[in-house]
Amino acid sequence: MRHSSFGAFIVSTLMPFALQAQQETVTQKGTVAGAAPVVISDVTWSHTLQRGLPVHDLEGPGASLQLVCDPDRVFGPQPNGSFAVTLPQERAPARIVVLAQTGEQAAFELEDGRALQTKADPDAWATLVAILGSSTEFAVVSAHDAVTWNVSEVLAGPCE
Repeated sequence: MRHSSFGAFIVSTLMPFALQAQQETVTQKGTVAGAAPVVISDVTWSHTLQRGLPVHDLEGPGASLQLVCDPDRVFGPQPNGSFAVTLPQERAPARIVVLAQTGEQAAFELEDGRALQTKADPDAWATLVAILGSSTEFAVVSAHDAVTWNVSEVLAGPCE
């Protein structure tokens, strides 16, 4: 893992958000839960096809992302896309924000660590896809984690 200027940007920008979330989340022993920001470098998207849907996975130490795309509406008119997130402190976060270096951000409420495209705000989903398709460095932040991803290539392939 390495540190980057984007990581510093994430820390400075999100510190108020993280502090507020940590203040609201207290462990059973009465101590504040939280973790230092993590940078995961030199990772590459893997691509598979599952049940006719393109699946894009990104894995690093203690964290993973999975974007399922449905550009052709394989199972009908409703999109079957999803975005699954596992983070070091929160294995199934309830809320995340994906941030680009440009300042773009996409916020999601998750169920069991997964955002469903049909339940997500269409603008947030489009922003997520745009961030992953144009950024080699982005961050995923929850109440307990801030993970910066440095990927070797942007996400490729159709996804809406």
